[in-house]
Amino acid sequence: MFFGGVVRVSITTLGCKSNQYDSSAIEDILKQNNFEIVDSSEKADVCIVNTCTVTGKTDYQSRQLIRKAITANPAAVVLVTGCYAQVSPQDAAGIKGVDYVLGNPEKEKILEYIIAGKKGSPKVEIGEAGKERPLRLRASGSSGRTRAYLKIQEGCNNSCSYCIIPRARGVSGSLPVSAVLHEIEEFIANGYREIILTGIHLGTYGSDLNPENDIAGLIRAIDNKNYQCRFRISSLDPDEVSDELIGIMADSKVICNHLHLPLQSGDNNILKRMNRRYTGRVVAERIEEIAASIPDVSIGVDVIVGFPGEGEREFLNTYNMLKGLPVSYMHIFPFSKRKGTAATEFSGQVDARLVKQRCEMLKMLDDAKRKKFCECSLGKVSHVLIESSRDRATGFLSGRSRNYIPFLVNSSSNPGNTETEVMGSEIKGNRIIGYAINQ
Repeated sequence: MFFGGVVRVSITTLGCKSNQYDSSAIEDILKQNNFEIVDSSEKADVCIVNTCTVTGKTDYQSRQLIRKAITANPAAVVLVTGCYAQVSPQDAAGIKGVDYVLGNPEKEKILEYIIAGKKGSPKVEIGEAGKERPLRLRASGSSGRTRAYLKIQEGCNNSCSYCIIPRARGVSGSLPVSAVLHEIEEFIANGYREIILTGIHLGTYGSDLNPENDIAGLIRAIDNKNYQCRFRISSLDPDEVSDELIGIMADSKVICNHLHLPLQSGDNNILKRMNRRYTGRVVAERIEEIAASIPDVSIGVDVIVGFPGEGEREFLNTYNMLKGLPVSYMHIFPFSKRKGTAATEFSGQVDARLVKQRCEMLKMLDDAKRKKFCECSLGKVSHVLIESSRDRATGFLSGRSRNYIPFLVNSSSNPGNTETEVMGSEIKGNRIIGYAINQ
């Protein structure tokens, strides 16, 4: 229990855009009840750590963040929530100094636990993920960001053999179209100029609604509104990018020409072992169709390296497919065993040294892909959403184009949170240096 004065709360978040959204919603709840939100580097009376469990590395990072918060604030009430808390609550509770371990369903009640104060021993409250209204926790924006995350879908009905997330997030649920449009209008009224539509398995959006809908239907509804804002789709499985969606994106003035596809592998046998629902050929054809239809589109992919059974042939099938496709960038992940998933017990586990070598090969390919894609924007005008702060190294304004290229903009004025026409002039690392025109 807290007596007198302003209670200072730090919120540390690890993981996906949906988790970032949840932390923004928690922040809203606390601000509405007169708590002061402080940076994790500052002293706090309450420390909330919103964790991730997608890989073994993020489990480790979650534990490190929890211990860091406790060490910096030994007298604080410490609450651990998120997917690591949901899946491994006893491990989280075993960290000395933790007061509460709360599952994802308990996030909306976090104020009650804060008010209850410190505990002599950890209190563990883990509800069944997705059992009750999974989208009840709502945010009014993304604090400190120019671009806002809007979670429109929660949970996942798939059973990929490597993935623990369905246990952490429950079954798929969607926010009705009318509610999505209402929240978009609130975000725009709050000053946001880019909204990122996010979810755990965004491609299943609308399948649970009555009447049933899909992601293309929602994007069309947004596009028809002609909002003074641009929209980005966070991630879709390759087989979920329909011809209808491609057509909408190709013609739209507000939907960003950027798609991110969790490909995972280009080898058919590995995809089958992963329990993915498509083949390498389907992926290749879809990516080629996207690139041919949507002008200047950026296509990013996720790749898992070293999945059980991945020999030299299987890896090269993936590598060569990616090399030949118009992919703009890659996110590369070494396979991570997750307790409770089928792939943990699969035969053909790959030696860690081989995994590292293959990751390095893909990283070199990724660097080349990024550079080639950036080169296409040199000498051309891009629409860049300018961030509110300048790059420390160069003093230039930073921002991203509609097709997701990071820019450094040489400009004397500071048009923060505005979309500016920028002429690309040179490449510096993975960013384009340009100058604002019409100034």
